[in-house]
Amino acid sequence: MSEDETLVRIEVRDSILWIVLNRPAKANALTIGMMETMAEAIRDAGAQEGVRAVVLCAPGARIFCAGVDVKEQSPDGDAARQRERRSIALARLQDAVIDSAKPVVVAVEGAAIGAGAMLAWLADACVAATAASFSLPEIDIGIPTFSGASIVEAVAGRSAAMDLVLTGRRMPAADASARGLVRELAESGVLQDRAGELAASLGEKGALAYAQVKRWMNRGVKRALDEARKEHERHRAAIRN
Repeated sequence: MSEDETLVRIEVRDSILWIVLNRPAKANALTIGMMETMAEAIRDAGAQEGVRAVVLCAPGARIFCAGVDVKEQSPDGDAARQRERRSIALARLQDAVIDSAKPVVVAVEGAAIGAGAMLAWLADACVAATAASFSLPEIDIGIPTFSGASIVEAVAGRSAAMDLVLTGRRMPAADASARGLVRELAESGVLQDRAGELAASLGEKGALAYAQVKRWMNRGVKRALDEARKEHERHRAAIRN
């Protein structure tokens, strides 16, 4: 078993593919390998007849996901290339969630930060513990989050995007639910069960119709993400120059 396979546990239970983040010592921050493993698992689920839906979770974690691990060392010592690799891996993971023909549900227990929050909002549904929270704190360290802003704006509107992105504040789950960023709230003790039930319910819909409607409804966020990624690339080019 590779290191990435220990940091991300993948198993099928009752026709649901469970992707479990398992890096608590590093606040479940996503390495490039973890993101690649998750993206591959979601894509593979689309071809598995025995899988009806996908759930991404981190049971019992104080921090669901702290975002991308920006401290991960480059294997070749090229910091610029490492930033590019991180961006590519995250984009592919986001696309896997959006493009999955099968339902993807994210169960957030604890804090969902940066890319962790983005994955929750890009999923077909987010179920959050009542004590969970969401944040895009990049502005507090001087980094623009064009993708994060685009995702929040597409999902919940400009007001929510301005609130989260320009303040970097931690938004409680109840507030996120009121803004339309969370589908359901649940107590921590039943969160995983509720996420599994919701995933199973969505997975029972007509597969072709579900995939077609999901693709149609995600067309706006896909356009917004494409524009944001181009802006990120211009920003990185400006920094290099």
